[in-house]
Amino acid sequence: MKRILKIQMLGALLISASLTANTQINCDNLSGCKKKICSIEKNIAIAKKMENDSRVKGLEISLKKVTTYCTDGKLIEDLEDKIKDTKKDLQEDQDDYDEAVKENRVDKIQKYKTKMAEENSKIKKLEQELKELQ
Repeated sequence: MKRILKIQMLGALLISASLTANTQINCDNLSGCKKKICSIEKNIAIAKKMENDSRVKGLEISLKKVTTYCTDGKLIEDLEDKIKDTKKDLQEDQDDYDEAVKENRVDKIQKYKTKMAEENSKIKKLEQELKELQ
């Protein structure tokens, strides 16, 4: 029984590796709308190989919308809004952290430290994406 399970797992890994190798569309050197389009096309190729028709249909709809409505200017605007919102959240968490320190709430202090670290990381990632678009 264990041997059959190992063979099945190995088969699944080989199929997965084969699908990945056959759909090695590299979108990393692109940015903005071109990167979005490339990523969707890559996912369509994977879905077709896996014969997932409903996923293919959904992705084709997404591709059509992106090619019709996506602009780098809109992406820049959206990223700027996300950065602004995340900075606002960060400030709120900083205020909550300061209050937790005043009240010596160790559990809350750690919670807000973690949240602030995550938000700082998110801001850096968003700023990097913005830089790539500009």
